[in-house]
Amino acid sequence: MTVAFAGATDPINGEDPANIVNRTRTGADAQMELSTALRKAMFGDFSSAARRRTTAGVPSPDSPYADHFWNGFVNAVREAIKNRELGLDSF
Repeated sequence: MTVAFAGATDPINGEDPANIVNRTRTGADAQMELSTALRKAMFGDFSSAARRRTTAGVPSPDSPYADHFWNGFVNAVREAIKNRELGLDSF
């Protein structure tokens, strides 16, 4: 996994107020880019947005561990948000 930080003057530094990431209670947070392989692993059917909505975390022959990937991801994000709001993160 690669982590990249944008500089203060970088056009992709994440300060655009229209960016949904910045429209939070704190006014700024993190944005994650997920690989296609990880996203496919979280859905029973990745063929369309409608199918993804109905098969998030639902195992299938194409993604037999979708529930583990989906629940693990969701729980990790919830934990990170909780820690951020409590001031327990390292940033």
